[in-house]
Amino acid sequence: MTLLAVVAGVALIVAVAVDVWLTLLHPDAEGPIARTVRRLVWRASSLTAGRRRTPRRTPLVWAGPILVTGTFLAWLGPLVLGVALVVWPHLDGYHRIAGFGPAGFLDAVYYATGLLTVLGFGDITPDTGAQKLFAVTVAALGFAFFAALATYLIELITGLTVRNRFALTIHDQVRGTDGVGLIARSLTDEGVDVTRQRCAAWAESLREVDDTVRRYPLVALTYRPRRRDYDIEPALEQMAVATIAALLAARCDAWRGLGPRAEELAYALLRLQDTIASRYLGRHLLPASSEPAAGAGDTTADEVLRRLRDRLTEDLGTAFDRPPGGDGLAGEVLSRSLPFLAALRGWSVLGVTHDGRPIGIARPDEPR
Repeated sequence: MTLLAVVAGVALIVAVAVDVWLTLLHPDAEGPIARTVRRLVWRASSLTAGRRRTPRRTPLVWAGPILVTGTFLAWLGPLVLGVALVVWPHLDGYHRIAGFGPAGFLDAVYYATGLLTVLGFGDITPDTGAQKLFAVTVAALGFAFFAALATYLIELITGLTVRNRFALTIHDQVRGTDGVGLIARSLTDEGVDVTRQRCAAWAESLREVDDTVRRYPLVALTYRPRRRDYDIEPALEQMAVATIAALLAARCDAWRGLGPRAEELAYALLRLQDTIASRYLGRHLLPASSEPAAGAGDTTADEVLRRLRDRLTEDLGTAFDRPPGGDGLAGEVLSRSLPFLAALRGWSVLGVTHDGRPIGIARPDEPR
């Protein structure tokens, strides 16, 4: 029984330590405990938010703080339990102040909590060399745990600021239009050089958001704002549309200089989509083919692309000469963006406009 308790305790300590290390300190991984808590909290908050005909944002707004707190407790609880299981069978051999009765498991939990929080009230103290070494090790582990968590929270706020700045920037730039109109307006009013700079700035913003999602998968997208203009889903959708429009325009003689920056923007967008899919959506996305996006009726990728080209012809005039040949990277971006955005909407339960219609890839036959 003694050996079993010690082995179980050591196993819990190691499991939590590895999970914390993967989640907080490793930039490309997430521990199974943290991942499970994230999925459970988000699923519960999404179900709560979507029970009404008009989804409520309040449960989603609280999902992030609850998730961080829940993950912290999911680490701290097993860690305390693990230390208590190691100490419990030998607790009678520890020095204890007068007046104590027989040592019980609650005493072991009390001692373990004091060690991990580096409080150490002194009413229970180790006696042998092994007990002292274990106490010092656990105290160091607890100090490192709380220090890593504090550092993670500071970096998390910085990452959320990057995400929110990106969403607000795109929201303000496409106000009154959409991604196609944004590219067309930039080309006609500002010229190809300014449009190149815009695409480069967007690509840099997408890379910053990608780094945030990759490094902080626990909360990068589950910290939801109260205001819709901070939502990242519409920003990603408009970026997909603007990227496709830029790639199509770059194939015309008048704007060939836009090509390298449009391609840079496309690769940054596709990388971010892959990162979000692997961290939040799993690997169950629809095939990157001509599957329709949710909310777009029977519209296929080819039909959406045709409509985007018609919009560009309408907004850019004869300068958009619709060059022959395949659509290349623009078609790839569209075919991969449609299932990604549909899956992201289903995951986030936020892809709903104020009038209740699902958000879809830019549809030129709708009023702007």
